[in-house]
Amino acid sequence: MTDSITKNEIYLSAGYIRRKGLRQTDIALIGEHKIAAYLKATSDQSGDSMTRFSSATDIQGTFSHYWYVLNAADYDEDDLQNAVIRSERSGSAFLCIILLQNIKESDTIQKYSEMELITAHSEQLGAIRKQLSGYKNVRAIFFDRIFGGDFDCFELSQIAREAQEEKRVTVTQAMANRYTSALYIGDAVTAVYTVSKLGKPGNAYNASSFYLSEYQLRSEIYTMLSRHGVTLNVTGETAEPVYAALSNGKLRSLGYENVCDISDALRYSMLKNLDRFSIQTDRIHDGYSGKLNTLRAIEKDMLREIDRICREHGIKYFICYGTMLGAVRHGGFIPWDDDVDVAMLRSEFEKFRQIAPKELNDRFSYESHTNHNGYHYFFDRITAKDTYFASKYSDDYEMHKGISVDIFVVDNVPADQKAAYRFWKGLMRRRMLMNVRWKNTARKGKAYLLSKLLLPVLRLKSMDSYSRSYEKAVRKYEHKETGWVMPASSDHIFRGIFPIETFSDTLPYRFDDVDTFIPVGYKDFLKAWYTENYMEMLPLSEQNPFHDYYRLDLGSNIDQDNNTHFDYMGELK
Repeated sequence: MTDSITKNEIYLSAGYIRRKGLRQTDIALIGEHKIAAYLKATSDQSGDSMTRFSSATDIQGTFSHYWYVLNAADYDEDDLQNAVIRSERSGSAFLCIILLQNIKESDTIQKYSEMELITAHSEQLGAIRKQLSGYKNVRAIFFDRIFGGDFDCFELSQIAREAQEEKRVTVTQAMANRYTSALYIGDAVTAVYTVSKLGKPGNAYNASSFYLSEYQLRSEIYTMLSRHGVTLNVTGETAEPVYAALSNGKLRSLGYENVCDISDALRYSMLKNLDRFSIQTDRIHDGYSGKLNTLRAIEKDMLREIDRICREHGIKYFICYGTMLGAVRHGGFIPWDDDVDVAMLRSEFEKFRQIAPKELNDRFSYESHTNHNGYHYFFDRITAKDTYFASKYSDDYEMHKGISVDIFVVDNVPADQKAAYRFWKGLMRRRMLMNVRWKNTARKGKAYLLSKLLLPVLRLKSMDSYSRSYEKAVRKYEHKETGWVMPASSDHIFRGIFPIETFSDTLPYRFDDVDTFIPVGYKDFLKAWYTENYMEMLPLSEQNPFHDYYRLDLGSNIDQDNNTHFDYMGELK
């Protein structure tokens, strides 16, 4: 777990750096402190050019940026001076990353004010400040109380041990008035990049992620673990407020933000110390008010029904996308996934579309634009009648919103890659116009003015007519033996085209406890869709459900889930 957590923290930092445009190259990183290892690893992940040296005397060549990591309580004055002079002579920017010992209570500022130097470290910092003054391109940043990864300023390992061995998290009432700041390791890395890129020469900045009481911190951890029977033990008397906090107001004025919220930062940090609890899975379960297991059970029932109909009528189908990846990598659902996808070649799908509505179990319905009911998806679905599932997307439309299995079609496309791309691009433009018509409002962003002008014209046609027109466009090469296919209606990113042999035959494959099929060329598909490393787990921060749901109701299925605690009676009963 440690490696996956470190990978996640580096991924978070690198993603933030790319998103904020903070990438920098030609950096000399000087220092042996373990924070330097995180900076180097993040630089490698984000594709920056950075060379690490143990000390200034080891530096070879010149660089555009010098980042010097030092411990305020114990540092080499001569080495720091050597590094500053090197940067000055080459006209390079110099950033001094100063690690403070845990600051003492009441010795520092409170929440909203700012100071450059901390009185508790005045002797050490006075010497550092004297060395850094007088140079044109020097910036400084202060770190204190780092947590996450190899850092544990809050003794999270001890809290985790107590939770696992004694099934409790202990807080004292005095902790409620003991305020502190803390710096998550992912934020520490991005703070360095922010000050190096945007900080003003001659200025010092404080880096902190959160300002909270120790009571709040332990209560947050208790909330994570309460599902596992961990209790909160409150003891002791109250006490007068004490403060030990760095304010990051000056740093935030540069546009600095946290890479994640406090709940996620603590969750990632705690995972390193927890052997018996899976708080990652619990987070996903909480996202559906405790109903995820039942939602999946209903989806598997629909998958069994699709499998039954296809076997009885000799129709070839296969699970696809995240469902295929889950079967291959996990033997079932991806732990954070919430839906089931199947696919068919066009010829097989047309047979299925004719047969399935007549033969489906009474629990399920067939949803398609061919039903003439204002259906708004680019693919057909099998839906559980006695359920309601409204996502952020579907909530904009008036149509049946139940728990569903999506049915995608693999269509013929031109054999030439460029021609296939142009074909796909045309489909995406059609989808954009259909979305404007379906939502009945102008799109936000770059297409706002154009969509606003087109909307009155688009309203002249019914929504079903757009669906028919789109399906006609998708089927343009249906009767041409191009030898190449593409899941054209499934994605907003062009993933390339596949030889028809990739999907023309299937293999029996188990998805959890359901007998189903995958295409013979599943490896090629997974590589194209999820990269060569499709068997590797995503970083923890990316392990989130795809759908942002507004309302989930299980109807009469509520009784099937003994673990459901939040909705004792389905609204649809």
